[in-house]
Amino acid sequence: MNVEYNTLEQDVTTGAFRQQLVEELTVGFRLLHQAGERLPLASYYASKIAEIVNAGAPSPIDADLSYHIYQEILSACETARATVLGEPPPA
Repeated sequence: MNVEYNTLEQDVTTGAFRQQLVEELTVGFRLLHQAGERLPLASYYASKIAEIVNAGAPSPIDADLSYHIYQEILSACETARATVLGEPPPA
């Protein structure tokens, strides 16, 4: 995922960050699933993606924003995983 750090806070607020991530994760999860691989829990992927997003930031991300970023990432992972597995989306 290409993170636009200069608009990250706005993208999190508007939901654009989560939506882009859902689209990208759905493609990736579908490829893994079609290859016969078991998809790990959404929380596993979310923590890994959050680490990458935080590590790539040009300066430390505010703790409050970091929390919201993680929540958006977790939601995106849950949604993409459910879509690929044919399960109902999370509430």
